[in-house]
Amino acid sequence: MALNELMRKRVGKILGEYCDNRIPVHVRDQIKLGYGIRGNNVTLFEERPSFKSDEWVKMKIAQFRYNPEDNKWSLYWWRHTGRWYKYEEIEANSDFQVLLDEVEEDPICIFWG
Repeated sequence: MALNELMRKRVGKILGEYCDNRIPVHVRDQIKLGYGIRGNNVTLFEERPSFKSDEWVKMKIAQFRYNPEDNKWSLYWWRHTGRWYKYEEIEANSDFQVLLDEVEEDPICIFWG
């Protein structure tokens, strides 16, 4: 079951504002933030220009997974092995913003380095 339309809009508004505000205007030609929604998963990614072409390269930052059974979001981090791993530093939460704040604060330097 995919996210309902109301939840998609709410999450899109939160992440849209976050992506717009996190990157300073003067470097937006060098780095961008974006997100994608697929089913119950919302993926936050960073984009930078490729060194070999005019294309932008996406790098996964975090994934938020919604569980409709308990109405809670869980947070995952991307590893260089090509897999998502559950972020164990915070419990699943019904408030999406709580998990996004954890990504922003990045207390163990797993999302932003």
